[in-house]
Amino acid sequence: MPESKFSRLAPGLLAPGGVLDKAECTAQRALAAGVRNGQALWRLGDIHRMQGNLDAARDLYQRLSESGPDRLKASWLSALLDGRGLPETPPHGTHPAPFVRMKDFLTTQECDRLFALALARREHFGAARVGDNAEEVGRVKPKARITLELKPRARRDVRLGFLPRIEQVIPEIVARLRLEDLGRYHIEMNMRVYPAGGFYTIHRDSRGGPFRDRALSFICFFHPEPRRFSGGDLLLYDSNQRGGHPVPAFSRIEPFRGGIVFFMSENWHQVTPVECDSEDFGAGRFVLSGHVSPAAGG
Repeated sequence: MPESKFSRLAPGLLAPGGVLDKAECTAQRALAAGVRNGQALWRLGDIHRMQGNLDAARDLYQRLSESGPDRLKASWLSALLDGRGLPETPPHGTHPAPFVRMKDFLTTQECDRLFALALARREHFGAARVGDNAEEVGRVKPKARITLELKPRARRDVRLGFLPRIEQVIPEIVARLRLEDLGRYHIEMNMRVYPAGGFYTIHRDSRGGPFRDRALSFICFFHPEPRRFSGGDLLLYDSNQRGGHPVPAFSRIEPFRGGIVFFMSENWHQVTPVECDSEDFGAGRFVLSGHVSPAAGG
C-alpha cells in the first residue's frame, strides 16, 4: 500500500462504528460462541491494539504466550505492552514498532507550568516545517503537517526546565528497547501545539539528510484537563522489519496528560487529525517532543 494512503486509512478504521469496531464485534461473537482457536485471539488482540485498548491487547497476548505456535511473538508483544524490557530476540516477520509509555512523567504542577508558558509565548509560535529542516531549509507543507511550534529564540526556558528530566530516563529507555549504547548524545526538544485541524501524515523522524542519525523520538503530553480536543492520537505502524516498510496495522496511543512515549526514530508514525471545541489556541493538543541522536564524533 502506498504510504500516502495510510493517513487516509486511519480515520475510517478508528471512527466510532468503523471498521475496527465492527471487526471487534465479529471477533467477540466468535469467542462467545465457543471459538477458542489462536487465530481468533490474535485477531482480537491486534484489534484492541489498533483501537488503543493496550491493556486488553496485552492480556490476550499473554494468554497466547502460554500456548500455541507463536508463543515467542506473543511473549514479545505482551512484554512491550506491559512496559517490561523486551525479550532479547525480536519476532520474525511483521511486528509492531517498539515503544515505552511512562505515565505521570510530569506532575500536575509541571503540566500547568508548561501550559501557562505556552499561553504566555503564544505570539512566538509559528508553523512547523517539513523536509531537510535546519528550520531555514524545510518548508511549510499544510498537506503533510499542520503543527505550531516555538521559534528558536523562545525555546530556552523549555530546554533548561525539562531537558534534565529527559536525560534522566534515557539509559532506562535504551535498555528497555534494547538499543545500542548511544554514548554521548544530543537532544532536540521543542514545544508544539496541534490546533483545530492539526495533524501530521505518516513519516519517519530519521528520514535522511541532517536527521539520519536520530535514534530515539519522544512525545510528552501536557494539555489541560478536561481535554478540549479529540483525536491527536499517535499511531505507531507495524513494519516488515526494523526500519522497514510499514503495513496497515498500528499501535494507537491516545494523548494522556503528564505521560511520555518513547519510540525509535526509524519507525513510521503519524498524528491523527485534531478536533477542538473552539478555535481558541488553548484548546489544542500540547506536547513537548523531540529526538535523541548520538553526538558527532561519538
